[in-house]
Amino acid sequence: MTAEDERLADTLVEEYRLMFIMYEGAIKQIPETHWKSGDIDYLIPARLVFHAIEAADYYTTDTPPGNVWKNRYGIDPESGHIPAEKLPNQQQMLEYHQEVCGKIYAWLGGLTMTDMLVSEEKFPWTGPTLLGRIMYLLGHYRQHFGELNAELRRRDIPRIKWTVVKK
Repeated sequence: MTAEDERLADTLVEEYRLMFIMYEGAIKQIPETHWKSGDIDYLIPARLVFHAIEAADYYTTDTPPGNVWKNRYGIDPESGHIPAEKLPNQQQMLEYHQEVCGKIYAWLGGLTMTDMLVSEEKFPWTGPTLLGRIMYLLGHYRQHFGELNAELRRRDIPRIKWTVVKK
């Protein structure tokens, strides 16, 4: 791996790390009474967080699409709507989040620029290259984080602070 490869991989890992800090904050800080509840089903905090983490698990797998969903916590995401009460509690979510974080760090840390610029075959809707998939996934995390913070604001619950690189 060249110095340029390492610099690019380190930059991507840092951007994901910042996002992971915010998701961990959300998992730990959202009041338990709000975690699996809400008057807008799509915006239930546990649902938004679970979706983001599970999508990250999906997009960082080498298994072809359609064969990667795990029946985690007794939930089959391809079966349709997941009832709120079946969503993971905060401790389960934190454990899953940490597992997927480790998976992403290992995935990104082992990639060279050449690797990142190969044609994307498994998930072509994410972009023409693996780098496109990496950026798509980061954008996906950010999209749902924004929805989560908007919902927390709507509920008059403190929002999760945006985390930036410290110099």
